[in-house]
Amino acid sequence: MMANSIPRPLHWSLLLGTAITITLFLYFIDEGRYSLEGLFTVGNIIAMGVYLMGLVAGLFLMARLFAKREPGTLRTVLVLTTGTVVGFVIGLGLILGLGALQTMG
Repeated sequence: MMANSIPRPLHWSLLLGTAITITLFLYFIDEGRYSLEGLFTVGNIIAMGVYLMGLVAGLFLMARLFAKREPGTLRTVLVLTTGTVVGFVIGLGLILGLGALQTMG
């Protein structure tokens, strides 16, 4: 463990870049099209924006939780993998929650 326990989360650019990459990957594999064709339609931008918000929230949350651990490859891998999973769940929850609100109203 480090002598001083100053929180040192991962840099925001790594977290944001990972969130954008995962979001684009999810769009790429969506519905079996395996292309980025139609990326900039309004519906796709809204859906990707919701997933991006969830992934950003999950990655930044995990970076904050693991900030006091000793910096290194293991911590980076843990933050990125758990943050991606948690972020995907948050994004999916947002999509399902918005869908439920739409059907209620």
